[in-house]
Amino acid sequence: MPRKAELRIPKAALDALAAAAHVHTVATVKDDGGLDWYYPVGTRDEDHVEFALLPGGEEVFLRMSSRREETLVVTIEQWHELAGRIAPPEPAR
Repeated sequence: MPRKAELRIPKAALDALAAAAHVHTVATVKDDGGLDWYYPVGTRDEDHVEFALLPGGEEVFLRMSSRREETLVVTIEQWHELAGRIAPPEPAR
């Protein structure tokens, strides 16, 4: 079972997650326990935020790809609040 930890997300990783959530474009990878981890498409080779919906749908795991041993556990309500507050990055001009 992953340890609970404070998750500090670099701005670049958060921007990628926000953009992916905004346009519903994510990739997935299955861990050894069979849990599907979602992350922004195109970020596999750079530090990125990964999230997994736990069976039953009551909690969400969040982790940085560079620190997979440390996982933040949030309720589904907290996840919806967080996802609702993440604004997509401004388009480049």
